[in-house]
Amino acid sequence: MNDNFFPIVVNNTLPETEINNNFFLFLFRATRIPPHLGLIFNGKVYDITLVGPNLGTDAAAFITTVKKKYTKTLFIELNKPNVSATEIETTLVEAMKKFNNVSQENSCLSPIKTAFKQLFDIQMDEVNYIFDLIPLLYQKNIVQHIFHLNLERNLQENTFYLQTYNQNDIQQSIKALNRVNGIC
Repeated sequence: MNDNFFPIVVNNTLPETEINNNFFLFLFRATRIPPHLGLIFNGKVYDITLVGPNLGTDAAAFITTVKKKYTKTLFIELNKPNVSATEIETTLVEAMKKFNNVSQENSCLSPIKTAFKQLFDIQMDEVNYIFDLIPLLYQKNIVQHIFHLNLERNLQENTFYLQTYNQNDIQQSIKALNRVNGIC
């Protein structure tokens, strides 16, 4: 592959029982530019969308939708930070509420950076895209495993090649979604 792709080694298909007691960063619609990013903690989804935040919605329902619609999704299992589950949930909710929704100023990565800075005590100043964040998570020994759903045809020797993108790609995606949703 060339410089337009970021390689991600995938361990296996997501075992459904994993979502209930673990911490994940997910890339929803992983083959799209850009993918949508969010978090799952202890069976609950936390992310921001165009219309607002998801503050602990049911991850089992999310997984069912991913499977039913055959949505290509990566799940990066993370080590849990050394704080209580309640503190993790509070931090995730506060980060999502701070940014509230995806806009020209805030991408779905924004609250994740805020939460990770607080939970893992890592600097996020140089993180602008998911392909900046993943190496940092590996460097800090935060990644446990990487799972997928529906990416079988997109793997080459257990590696998914994420197409890189830039800020303009993100802005164009937001504009297109706003047109589709009648928000503009």
